[in-house]
Amino acid sequence: MSDHLSAGGYIVSLLQALKELPKEDINSRNQIASYLYEPDSRLSEYIEKLKNYINLINPTKKERQDAGYLLEQIVVIVFCGLRGLSRIKSFRSVGAQYDLLISGDNEDWLCLCNLLFMKDNQRGILIEAKCTQEKVSHSQFARLCSLMEINLFSTTGLGIFFTLNGATGFPKKGQESRQKALSEARSMQALFHARTGKAIVVLDQDDIFTLDKPGSLLQILISKIHDLEDLSGLAIEPCESPVEVDLPAHLKELLEPNQ
Repeated sequence: MSDHLSAGGYIVSLLQALKELPKEDINSRNQIASYLYEPDSRLSEYIEKLKNYINLINPTKKERQDAGYLLEQIVVIVFCGLRGLSRIKSFRSVGAQYDLLISGDNEDWLCLCNLLFMKDNQRGILIEAKCTQEKVSHSQFARLCSLMEINLFSTTGLGIFFTLNGATGFPKKGQESRQKALSEARSMQALFHARTGKAIVVLDQDDIFTLDKPGSLLQILISKIHDLEDLSGLAIEPCESPVEVDLPAHLKELLEPNQ
C-alpha cells in the first residue's frame, strides 16, 4: 500500500477498479469470487441429504416438510460462507411471510455488492427457498418482486430463489436454440429488472449441488445476472418498512456456532 494513500482511500480505489472491471474479464471476477465465497465445512453433508431426498420415489408428507427445512438450512449455511456477512434475518411484511434477508456492511460486503452489480446503499439480498417438484410460478415470482419493490426497495439489491426445478418460462438446460419469447416467471423477471434495475435470479438443484466449491455461489449469480442484463433497462420506485421477526429454531441453531 502506498505511503500517500490511507487505508480508506485504498479501499475506495479497489472498489472503483472493481466497478470498472470489464464484464468480459471472467478470470478476474472468478478470482474475486473465490476470495469472497469460501463454503462452510458443513455444506457438503447437507447437500448429500438433499440428494437423498430427491432420490426418494414417493416421499411422505413428513419427509417433504423435513426437506423444506433442509433447503432452508442449506441456504443459511451457504451464506455463512460469504465474507463480510453480518446479518441473516427473517422478516414478516404486512401481507406475507418471506424467508431470509441477508446483508453486510464492511469492505468485503461492498466488494461483493459491486461484483453482483448492487448499489452500495442497497446491500440486502432477499432469499426464498422452494423445496417442491413444481417450478416457481409467475404468481410466486411476482410476490417476491412485490416485496422487493414495495417493502424493501431502499435496502435490497438482489433476490434469489433456491429451488429444485427452477421457474416457469426459463430456458431448459441443454436446449440448443436461444429462447426468442419471454413468458411466465421469465417475463416477470425481465419486467422487474427493467422497472427497478434489480435482479431476481433462480437457482435449481444442479446449481445448489455445486455450492460446496470455492467461489461457486458468486460465479453462478454473476452468470445469471449477466444473462438477465442482456434483456432490459432501469427505473426507480419508492418503498415502505418491514417488520423484523426471529429466525425459526432450525435456522437459528446453525448461526450460533458462528456468532
